[in-house]
Parts: sequence; structure tokens; C-alpha cells
Amino acid sequence: MNAFLRWWRNLWRRPAASVRTDAGPAGTGSGAAPRVDSDDLAPRTPHRRHYTAPAADDDPQREARLGAVLQALGGGSLGRDELAARLGAADWEPGRLDAVVAHGVASGVLLETADGGVRARYAD
Repeated sequence: MNAFLRWWRNLWRRPAASVRTDAGPAGTGSGAAPRVDSDDLAPRTPHRRHYTAPAADDDPQREARLGAVLQALGGGSLGRDELAARLGAADWEPGRLDAVVAHGVASGVLLETADGGVRARYAD
């Protein structure tokens, strides 16, 4: 494991022989000091890190609506039409119920049944 870490760290380091020297024209003595490129002297700047969360969903009430869906599913599995009627989802924006159900399925608290219905994963 340590060998792998050493290899990974050394992979991105500059080689030690990055100082450039010019010997000058052929036949002349090289008594002058080696010429160093200014890029070699510049300090390395670390890569910028991004400590931001992913973009929030456009529905700030998604968790509250997911809670309402879970409450409605307390009695068992329901079809989407019956679920929408119990929740009053006709007053929601178009596609909101599907987005909330998709979020519930993705987060693992809802399951879709074979007949297109929805049920809570953890029923009391």
C-alpha cells in the first residue's frame, strides 16, 4: 500500500533534472553559471478545491411532499392515480408527483410495484 502511495505522489512531481543549462556554442568553454528557466523557480500552486454541494433540486418542498406520500402509503400500495387523488396532487405543478416518487425510489424509501403502483419500503 505504501509503495502505491509513493508511486502516486511521485507520478505528478517534476523531475529533479528540470533545471535547464545551456552549454553555449560548440567549442566554447562552459565556465558560466547554468541558466535557470523562470518556470522552474515559480512555486507550485495547489489545485483549487471545490467544497460546494451539488445543485439543489428546483422543488424546495420535495421532502415535505415525500413525507405526505409516505403517510398516504401507510395503508399499503397504491396506484399513481389513487395516490394523486389522496394527496391532492392536481394542485401541484405538473410532473411534481412523478418527481417526488422518483426521488423516493432513488433514496430507497419507496418501491415501485410490477403493476405501476407505489409502496413504502418500510411499512409499520
